[in-house]
Amino acid sequence: MTKDDPSTQVVVVVDPYSTGCLVAKEINLRGYPIVALWTKGFSEAMKTHVPQSVGTLEYLASIDEPMDAPAGDEGLKMTGDLIQQAIKDKTIHAVLAGGEAGVDLADALSEYLGLLTNGTDIKPNRRDKKIQQELIRKMGLRSVRQAGGDKLEDVETFLKTESYPVVLKPNESAGSDGVKLCYTYEEAVEHFHRLMKSQMVNGGEVPSVLCQEFLKGKEYVVDHVSRDGLHKTMMVWVYDKRPANGAAFVYYGCSAVPSDSPEAKILIPYVRGVLDALHLKNGPSHGEVIITDDGPCLVEMNCRARGGDGNWRPLCKSLNGGYSQVEATADAYLDPFQFQRLPDLPPAPFKSSGDEIILVSYSEGTVKAMPGYDMIKRLPSFHCLETGVKVGTEVARTIDLFTGIGSVILMHSDPKILQRDIDFIRYMEEFNGIFDYEPRASENLTRPHGDSIVETKSKHHRKHSSIGGPNLIRHMSIDRQFGFAPSLKKRMTTIDASKEAVIMVDPYSTGAIVALEFMNRGYHVIALWNKGLTPVMKTHVPIMAANDSGFKYFKELDEGDTLEDTVRMVTEAASPYRLVACMAGGESGVDLGDVLSEALKLRTNGTDIPNRRDKKLQQELCRKAGLRSVRQAGGAKFSDVEDFLKREPFPVVLKPTESAGSDGVKLCRSMEEAKEHFELLMQSQSVNGGQNSAVLCQEFLRGNEYIVDHVSRDGVHKTSMVWLYDKRPANGSAFVYYGCIPLDPNLPEARILISYTRRVLNAIGIKNGATHGEVIMTNDGPCLVEINCRANGGDGSWVPLARALTGGETQVSTLVDAYTDAKQFQICPEIPPTPFKSSGQEVYLVSFSKGVVKSCPGFEKIKQLESYFSMESGVQPGTFVDYTIDLISCVGIVSLIHEDPAKLKEDIDFIGDLEKNNEMFEYEGGSLLRKFDHDDSVLETTTIARSDF
Repeated sequence: MTKDDPSTQVVVVVDPYSTGCLVAKEINLRGYPIVALWTKGFSEAMKTHVPQSVGTLEYLASIDEPMDAPAGDEGLKMTGDLIQQAIKDKTIHAVLAGGEAGVDLADALSEYLGLLTNGTDIKPNRRDKKIQQELIRKMGLRSVRQAGGDKLEDVETFLKTESYPVVLKPNESAGSDGVKLCYTYEEAVEHFHRLMKSQMVNGGEVPSVLCQEFLKGKEYVVDHVSRDGLHKTMMVWVYDKRPANGAAFVYYGCSAVPSDSPEAKILIPYVRGVLDALHLKNGPSHGEVIITDDGPCLVEMNCRARGGDGNWRPLCKSLNGGYSQVEATADAYLDPFQFQRLPDLPPAPFKSSGDEIILVSYSEGTVKAMPGYDMIKRLPSFHCLETGVKVGTEVARTIDLFTGIGSVILMHSDPKILQRDIDFIRYMEEFNGIFDYEPRASENLTRPHGDSIVETKSKHHRKHSSIGGPNLIRHMSIDRQFGFAPSLKKRMTTIDASKEAVIMVDPYSTGAIVALEFMNRGYHVIALWNKGLTPVMKTHVPIMAANDSGFKYFKELDEGDTLEDTVRMVTEAASPYRLVACMAGGESGVDLGDVLSEALKLRTNGTDIPNRRDKKLQQELCRKAGLRSVRQAGGAKFSDVEDFLKREPFPVVLKPTESAGSDGVKLCRSMEEAKEHFELLMQSQSVNGGQNSAVLCQEFLRGNEYIVDHVSRDGVHKTSMVWLYDKRPANGSAFVYYGCIPLDPNLPEARILISYTRRVLNAIGIKNGATHGEVIMTNDGPCLVEINCRANGGDGSWVPLARALTGGETQVSTLVDAYTDAKQFQICPEIPPTPFKSSGQEVYLVSFSKGVVKSCPGFEKIKQLESYFSMESGVQPGTFVDYTIDLISCVGIVSLIHEDPAKLKEDIDFIGDLEKNNEMFEYEGGSLLRKFDHDDSVLETTTIARSDF
């Protein structure tokens, strides 16, 4: 191999997420292996932030910066040595930042290694927005009036003398992370303290807060790539911002500005002066500038490629005639000759016409269909559409960038056709032609168990879940440490677990918590992903696992084309360790887990029952065993269920025969509604991946709903916990979930439920592993809803509560015992201890108001309760909260644990009062509050402003 052979050289990309992954992919396509280097404190969720357009991105190595690496050369040497060990005889060609959080380390490490660098001569760092403004002021460039610091007194004089509104932001941030426009001194002080307490989206504590004048004028973005101080302008963009839905500034799109326009001629020299002032000599940059009445003024300079997942790249390449900031960045680091050949400015006129359109919603509701999306895709200029909205999504009116309902890239050689298509999209928005909405249901069957997922990128409130990435807030009481550890004691369940391996099929949600328990006992855990699983589900790792330093799979594999291929793969992957267990980590892994464990001759439920996940089959097996079962019919054609629907009293329940949680479950009140939902289910893809094979229509069971969790070994069933759902009418909905209550196993209904559920397990052939049974106590006894052949879901948020109630054992720890420690499983109690060792409950927070959240005073009050243990919520300042009508719209889950049941009840009642009195949130500009009579029927809707209190 020659010295210039790219395969012998590596490029280190520090924190490659969002557009950084596109840059890494471009470099990799040119033959250079990539090393991903993750900075200290970088969140595990952000590591999975890979745009879909990247496709497959494989790293030669993925390395974490040592947590004990000191500042300076000593720490850089430790990091450099780790990289060199990983790449062996290869050399490091370049080091660059893949995202905002990686800028500082990339600058320092590239300088230390003597590579192309921006260096570290800007102190404390060039990402600091306050330093940026001071440096350009010294250069004589227009800069923002500002003050910054980590104490209020550092900015107090500025806040008392500057005209309002003022902008507050963290000194180091990505995108709009923590940025807020404050209209009063009191609001500014409140946000200052919140920023100092908060954690930025990229990880790491906010070091200080910057307060700045509010710049009035159009906002532009100027993208450059530099090498050795030579700056090449990639594109100038302008944001299309207009008032909408009561908000002053709503983003409608982003348009390219020709380089020969008057604005560009002002902006480009100004921004290049900023780059020189900041000593940005190498790599991509993304400058945000506002043209004020007295000229251009820097908002901030981002010392990395433009973000937004790089969805602008195809548009930029079309406008420029083949290149964008992504390709130019690769040229700057890999090919100086090609970089020299790049134009100094984008071509004028552009080679094509195009725009990025941010879709705006003037309506709200639950999406039933998306006819507007289909029409947009048929436009002559359509290139791509990115959106988090799908059937079932709750859409809010667009009031900011986060509540936009999608981004469309349009491109065409004819500008007239482009403009016609833009006008058509805006017309559809105005007459609310993008979506068809579901009628507001008065009854909803969504249940909080299982692995229900709602995927969204907006700041409209959604059910919390690990799949939601860095937006989920999990707060745990620092004085309740017994809940943190995955188990109370570390057990060595064999002679030497470090010589043994375990296969977990689709370990998402609670499956990842089970995987962590195996890891903590010394086992090598292999994650096996089945073919039908969607890529996003692979990232569904609960915070409890993701934040644990010990959580790391020994290997990750994808299911082979045949069972024989899969057996060979996992056997080779486990070598030199002995395989001792194979099980499902999530609902979608059940079938493959059974087949594979049987083939490997490990503990198994086998394949005598071809698909025990099938809810219709479960009911038929229960009926054959003489157990109360649901009246039902199922099939892949509507004619298969039509006779049943004609004779069964409505309402009836429709669901896919294979599902997780509440995926696709609906209560239908008429034949027409049932037929419509049947056809929708047959067309849709379930949340875990794979097409629904059939639809199940069932009688509507009336009665309290219970959960009965078991762990089994060789046909011996041990009850882990019995739970009762607290469901009541609220906000016009008949069934709103208020909580999940652990049930004393010695109560008469618990004894009946446990006995019935164990007979169900025998009927459907469950001999080994965890199960999660859903049962309703009807007037004629318990009746199965469904058995989920895996652990209780919900990200395992219930684990600390269960541990406190039992004194240490949970379904997770007992499950590991069942597969690896026969003696420990044998001595495990048949049922949870009675009375419980403590008192506790999961409380689901209910909102009786709606609006954009300004602050969350109720959350702070809840954290002060004596029984408080933890809280998970997707709500934070800036989130739009709606009335709670189902699980998806609940505003958080609180775990309460206390030795005194009276104190627990007192705290539960206190939370209930916060909800009823609408004291959970303070809203921007007031909120809509609902008034209810004693049975929660809606009486009226009143607009309440803050001044009315």
